[in-house]
Amino acid sequence: MDKGTILFHRNMQFKNGQYGDKLLIILNTPQENEPYLCCKTTSQQKFEITKDGCYSDKNIFVVEKGYDWFNKTTYVQFHELYEIEQEGLLQAHFRGNIENKSKLRENTVNAIVDCIKKSEDVSRYH
Repeated sequence: MDKGTILFHRNMQFKNGQYGDKLLIILNTPQENEPYLCCKTTSQQKFEITKDGCYSDKNIFVVEKGYDWFNKTTYVQFHELYEIEQEGLLQAHFRGNIENKSKLRENTVNAIVDCIKKSEDVSRYH
């Protein structure tokens, strides 16, 4: 699993403590002992945004329906980024909690990462 991989996470624990099924996008290809950096997606329209592209002021990147793997217009959310340790991700994969669904085109994932870098809400650490 590397940068651009789309994962389906069953019963993911969100930062607010709730659990749910969620599609995630891996934003990096970590070196040894580095975590995977992931962001959530949703097909629920956000902020009256209707066009694809970067909305760094709203921490959203929109992937149009039918582009790459998504069969619905998809809102990549980066107001919360998730660090997942490599070992933990592999264990969850082998337990069946995480399923590799597809991979974004390189230009798509790079556009998402560039959009995240423009956000004032994302720390330089990430």
